[in-house]
Amino acid sequence: MLIRGRIPLPLQVGLAAAVGVLAFVVARPVSTLARDDLHPIPYAAVLLAVVLVIARAGGILFALPVGTVLILAYDWFYLPPFRDFNEAAVTLLATFLGMAVIVGTVTTVTSRRAIAAERARGDMAGTQASLRRLALLIARGEQPERIFGAVTREVRDHLGTDTANLIRYEIDGSTNELACAGLPAPEVPPALIGQIRDTGRMSRVDSTAVGVPIVVDGRLWGMFAVGSAESHLPPDTEARLNEYVELVATSVADAQSRAELISSRARLVAAADEARRRIERDLHDGAQQRLVALALRLRTAAHDGEKSAEVAEIGTDLMTVIDELRELSRGIHPAVLSDSGLRPALRALARRAPLPVEVDVRLDARLPQPVEVGAYYVASEVLTNAVKHAGASVVEIEAYVEGDCLRLRVHDDGSGGANFTGGTGLVGLRDRIEALGGTLDVRSPAGEGTTVTCKVPLEPAGRQPGRDGGEHE
Repeated sequence: MLIRGRIPLPLQVGLAAAVGVLAFVVARPVSTLARDDLHPIPYAAVLLAVVLVIARAGGILFALPVGTVLILAYDWFYLPPFRDFNEAAVTLLATFLGMAVIVGTVTTVTSRRAIAAERARGDMAGTQASLRRLALLIARGEQPERIFGAVTREVRDHLGTDTANLIRYEIDGSTNELACAGLPAPEVPPALIGQIRDTGRMSRVDSTAVGVPIVVDGRLWGMFAVGSAESHLPPDTEARLNEYVELVATSVADAQSRAELISSRARLVAAADEARRRIERDLHDGAQQRLVALALRLRTAAHDGEKSAEVAEIGTDLMTVIDELRELSRGIHPAVLSDSGLRPALRALARRAPLPVEVDVRLDARLPQPVEVGAYYVASEVLTNAVKHAGASVVEIEAYVEGDCLRLRVHDDGSGGANFTGGTGLVGLRDRIEALGGTLDVRSPAGEGTTVTCKVPLEPAGRQPGRDGGEHE
């Protein structure tokens, strides 16, 4: 309707009554003049057309009074017998007009409430659908940057604002815009940013910008702001925006917890690797060196004493122990891995294997030490499983860098059937790779061999959004 929404309802009721009176004032002389010139049916059609026009322009509130007085004027002044416009006629006209205005008002209010309720149900359904889409992203463990971008787009589309911005408060007092949607260069009023930082509460600026604080673990983390370039924002904007803010806070807290878990697991893996290197170093520099010296002394004594054969046998046994210690130290942490990198270490692993191993390593440079160690132990453990449990005749090892990740693939032609519950060490390998922020997958159909693939990021996995929103190791 053209009038609806522009004028307050009480004023519309008064206007409807005035329009009804005006319609009667006009219809009386017109009906009198049309008695001899127009047939009753065409004239009635003209009156109905007028009512229809009024209904389209002003709604039932204006159409009902106008229609009522037009019917009275048609009956009193056009159709015989004609009626005198006396006090009784005025009373009857006022009664009919008042009744028409009351019915029109009640009908209008009821209709508007029904429309508002339907719109509210639609908005609620749209909000729930929007929140479900965002919750699904959080449940899938998507990166915070992608979630932040999706939230700003959903807020702008659902609230119908011109802009939507996600702001993070830094420790040094500055702000960082993490995501925005809307105009080419949406800008949050500095006054709004300052008010929320100082008070930690929802705030408005000139009814064209609304901001809601984002609190994570009881501390102010940032703010979500929406703005409109021309129109004023509805009074319920803060409440509707707060539903999305809770999802943002959940996403940040989830990302922090996940990053802290990855960091703690990475620290445990790093500590275990350091312990392995220390044991290997102690074996090589301590017991192994002393045993070598003792073996040399025994060999020298074997040429001088009467029990040279027995001494020589002891020397041989000592050399066997030394070889076993060397193999043990290699299993703990091969020196070639630390000294030369993943390619030589995998080739040395293949040379010591009791079955053919095809190695294809395409690396241009050394990788971060945790990545090399993790990949080596995956290859070593899968190779051991292929020899001991799968009865394989050949093993293939492939390693290469793709993008910012190392990809490792180990395949054997054995019996298959490997899984994470079979006690084959695959669970430990998966934990180690996941601690580095990577993934490990096992495909092992019965009778078709086993293929283990892992993807390890080259950058450290322990970065997390800090209290202030920054990323820390």
